[in-house]
Amino acid sequence: MRPTPGPVRTAQGLGRTGPAAKGLFPSGEALLSAIRGHHVGVHPLEKFAHQFGLLHQHRLTGLFDECRCSRLEFLLAVDVWVADHLPVPHPTATLHTETLGAVIDRLAEAQVYAYHLLMTVDPADPIVHAAWYRLAELVDGYTDLITGVTQRARRLPALGDHRL
Repeated sequence: MRPTPGPVRTAQGLGRTGPAAKGLFPSGEALLSAIRGHHVGVHPLEKFAHQFGLLHQHRLTGLFDECRCSRLEFLLAVDVWVADHLPVPHPTATLHTETLGAVIDRLAEAQVYAYHLLMTVDPADPIVHAAWYRLAELVDGYTDLITGVTQRARRLPALGDHRL
């Protein structure tokens, strides 16, 4: 039995319910576009995804130590935003293993890596295909996760310690 959609917690209290909550999170395609900087929409998670993309690009150029603090700040900022806007999960909702900030960070890292390989390695190399395939898996996982969260069937971990 699927839980019925319920109220969505927002910073202002209980807000959207049911189908209106479906637009709460950007699509996987919107996040990928934001990560690459092609189109960064007005949604806060798209803006954070773009910042994660920039940080991972800098990491590839050897500036990772300078980015570590910012990465943790972005992880926390995403998780605080999400916690303020999450639908109240159904009592039987299953727990996801990562916060949404960690999921978006991993998605950004995978996209930056896949694009980097595409630009620096022979595109016919199996490693390029594997990187893009992994990115597609992560997008599918993100889509499944936000669908489950919006339908109140999944819940995200409480804010906590992020380990990089």
